[in-house]
Order: sequence, then C-alpha cells, then structure tokens
Amino acid sequence: MWSLIFFVCLAALFSVGCAGVGRTTSPPPASKTGGDELVEEARQISAKDGLLEARDFLTIKLAERDDSNGAMERRFERASTDKEFVYPDSLAALPLAERKRIGIAFIPGMRAKAGKEESKPVAALRAAAKETEKLGMDAKLIPAIGRGDVDKNAAAMAESIREVFERNDKVILLAKSKGAHDLIYFLRNQGAAFPEAQRQKLCGVCILAGTVQGSYVADWFSRNWNPWAIGARASLLLTGKGGQISMLKSVADSPWIGVTNGFPLDTYPNLTWINLAVLPEGEDGRASGKEWSKFYSDHIQKTNGWESPSDSLVETAAEVLPGSIDVPEWIIRVRGNHAFPSGRFLDGAPITPNTKPLEDGMNPAAGGEIMDAFLRSLPASILR
Repeated sequence: MWSLIFFVCLAALFSVGCAGVGRTTSPPPASKTGGDELVEEARQISAKDGLLEARDFLTIKLAERDDSNGAMERRFERASTDKEFVYPDSLAALPLAERKRIGIAFIPGMRAKAGKEESKPVAALRAAAKETEKLGMDAKLIPAIGRGDVDKNAAAMAESIREVFERNDKVILLAKSKGAHDLIYFLRNQGAAFPEAQRQKLCGVCILAGTVQGSYVADWFSRNWNPWAIGARASLLLTGKGGQISMLKSVADSPWIGVTNGFPLDTYPNLTWINLAVLPEGEDGRASGKEWSKFYSDHIQKTNGWESPSDSLVETAAEVLPGSIDVPEWIIRVRGNHAFPSGRFLDGAPITPNTKPLEDGMNPAAGGEIMDAFLRSLPASILR
C-alpha cells in the first residue's frame, strides 16, 4: 500500500513539474472562500509591503474592531499575570448560587483524538472544564468526531449542548480552532431550532484561535494543485480517509457564507462574541515555535504563492468575525502560533506564566491556567 502511495505522490510531483510554485503578485480574492474586507486588505498589504507591515496593520485594525475598546484584553492579561487577582465584577466574583446556574460547554477542534489517546488540545480543554467546575459552574466537554465533517460534528454535538442549556440559566460556548466551524454551523442550524427561551440563555461565545472565517491551510490541502497538495490528497484517498478532503473543503470556507441578515442576534438576542486572535510573533512576520507539521508548514509557505499574517493554520484576519456580522465582539490580541498558550501578550508578558511547556510541545495544564484567568477577568455584565 505505501509503495502505491509513494508512486501516486511521485507521479503528482512530476505531473505538475518540479519547479514548484513561486510567489504571485496577486493573492486570491478573500471573497473566493467567504473572507471579508479585512482578510482581503491583510493579503494585499502582505503582497505589496510584506508581512511585517501587514502584521502592524492588523494589530491596529483588530483594536479598532474590538467593541470592548481593549478592556477585555487588558483584564485578561492582568488576571493572567497575577493568579491571585480577581476582578470584583467578574464571573469568578459572583455569589456561588449564581455561579451554579452558569453552564460552559467546551468544543474541541480537529484533533479530537491523537490515535487512541486524547490529544493535547482536548486534554487542555478538559483541564479548562475542571477549572470551571472548581468555581462551582457547570462545565461540559462536548464529544466531537476527530477530523469529522462540520455538519456531522454539529449534529453530534447538538444533544450534549442542549443538556447544558436545559440545566442552566446562562450559557457560554467556547471553541478552539476548527471547533469554531462546528460551533457556528450548530448555531446556524441545530441551535436555531431550540425554543426561544433556551436561545435567550446564550450570553457568550468564545473562540480561541478559531477558523472563524476559514483556514488557508485547509484550502491548500483540499484544493491546491501544487504537487505536494495533490500527493496529500492521494494519500488520504488511498488510505481510506478520503472523507477528510470534504471536511477540509468545508473548513477552508467561511462558515458565515449564506448567513441571513440579522443573524446571530435575531436568534440569540443576548449574545456577546469573544475572539482570541493570534498575531505571528516571528521577526520575519511568520509564526514560529513548535508547529502542527513543520514539513507541510514549510511547503505551504514555499508553494502557496502568497502569504498573510497567520498563526500557521489560520490567517489572523480570519480569526475575527466578518465585518458584516452585527453582534458585540470583544477581541483579545496575543502573539504566538496556533498553540497560543505558549505565546505572549503584545507587551511581551507570557499568557501562561505558571505552566511550563513540555519538551514535545504544549502542556495541557495550560488550559486550566487560561480558564482560571478568563473567569477572573470576564465581566459578569456578559450575563445581561
């Protein structure tokens, strides 16, 4: 089997040519995959003036889009750097009786499993859920299908999320990475069918380094005609994993394509949206550190034909809501890569100062530290 895969990949290489794809002067229109004007501007500035200029542009533009005017970012950093500090108006400072009526559901990303073992990202979410429970709140880690199609994951999550709504007065939904796609699809479909009284309970959605407007890496894997991308798709097909190609296509596109005017506030009237967006920290304007796959990351960088500031999986500009979506949006800016717990705030302070990274990458305990700081900083006013 592996010799056949090698042959197909080798054939793909020579069918397209060995020279590879160099930089193009014009990146593809962001609208091709449903990206908004901010994604488009970041791509154009990157092509014209370079990644550093584009990163500086995004640093300013993300602040301008933040409806909290920097307050959520400042509060989260203060709580992260001082583990004893609790904002008196935060969720963590509420009376226990009120905290017990708050439910938080955690939705994992693409790596729901790593083989037979729980992946580190999911283990980090589990640690976050445990930290939430310590404060007396209801926490549930939603089961998801590893590398599952967006629509299937949304359907699989629906009943578990429904239980969180039914047993709590207020609900916050938190997703990481590709979990953003699953969650947005759920909100547009299964969640929209919940009774009005249940939908009014949703007061917060928090997305961490999410595919809020799609992933350029997923687009490369599922649609690019570069030899390496062709070989990757051939490998999936020949190993019986061809369904992952359709999943990658869905994650490549913005989950907001075709959304009706007025959504989500017409469906979830008490909603505030929080996005943690990752700006690349490298001196060259690229994300550095331990990556999901250095081999493929390097090849995408060399062959995609264009670049835009990213966390190595998702463009920074695509980690916030499209400009056409009218809902209060709070933005937290950090620097790092897709494994953002190892990153830093814009002033250089570490996001998780009390958790040491493991030799082979992220320490799942960082999830608990981040959630603790988040709950000590998140204003209780979000409960409306």
